[in-house]
Amino acid sequence: MSHLTDSTLGSIPSAARPKIAEALAEGPVIPANIVATVVADLGIEIGHLMIMLLPTAAAYARVPISGFHVGAVALGMPPGSLYLGSNMEFTDQALSFGVHGEQSATNNAWLNGETGLQALAVNAAPCGYCRQFLYEITTATTDFNLILKQNPKNPDDYGYTLNPLTYYLPDAFGPQDLGLTGGLMEPEDHGLNVAGTDPTVEAALAAANASYSPYTKDYSGVAIQNSSGLVSTGRYAENAAYNPSMSPLESALAIMSMNEPPQTAYNITAAVLVEAAGSKAGQLNATQDVVSSVASGVTVQHVVTS
Repeated sequence: MSHLTDSTLGSIPSAARPKIAEALAEGPVIPANIVATVVADLGIEIGHLMIMLLPTAAAYARVPISGFHVGAVALGMPPGSLYLGSNMEFTDQALSFGVHGEQSATNNAWLNGETGLQALAVNAAPCGYCRQFLYEITTATTDFNLILKQNPKNPDDYGYTLNPLTYYLPDAFGPQDLGLTGGLMEPEDHGLNVAGTDPTVEAALAAANASYSPYTKDYSGVAIQNSSGLVSTGRYAENAAYNPSMSPLESALAIMSMNEPPQTAYNITAAVLVEAAGSKAGQLNATQDVVSSVASGVTVQHVVTS
């Protein structure tokens, strides 16, 4: 994340802006030590900082259809780094391919090695789709809270409410109802292998091995490369209710978008999908369809594991 301006950092007090800008120049993550320093310097709670960061996260939203910018900030496990996310839409594609801000922030944390979340701040109460998606997370039923702005009509008021996810999703249906333990963000290694040493294929393979697909066993990962040589990877994230599942391409595009200046053209030159053989589902058709929308002329290289 680079080329930050006062417009994207405007909600951050000037005293803390340099530290936040320096951290975000390296990517959409604020490390725990920086978080602790900023909170102490400003004399605020971490929830206040998360609310302050929402406009910064929302600036990275890609919303050519709705025009509705959503920012989300996830708090990782102790000591507590912060992960930014925003929503994405794809022109000429079904709305179901869109990425919600809550998914983006969760994906960011997961790809950066977090094994659960303590809290997530978002512009407004999550939609039902996102509540279901978040309920798959390892910490969903134990210690995971949603942080919402207390007075959304006052841009200078950073007060917030804090309630557990289960407050917003009573009588929830999740992995435990299907006899599973753990959940999304639990470390995975599926032991998949492919022949060859192409670095983009290897990156997609690593993503597939860390993917979460307990219901269909469609372990899959995507690697996309842009014209500057940046390779972004994404993992499949399945859900007990099926529809809120996040495809590996959505995961890769979400993290690529958050690592570029706002509204930077994708400029994708290559895309690889690595997928386990013999699964009950498939990612190829959907992956190629969305790639055709954001990178016309790029054909997805599909590699099935042995």
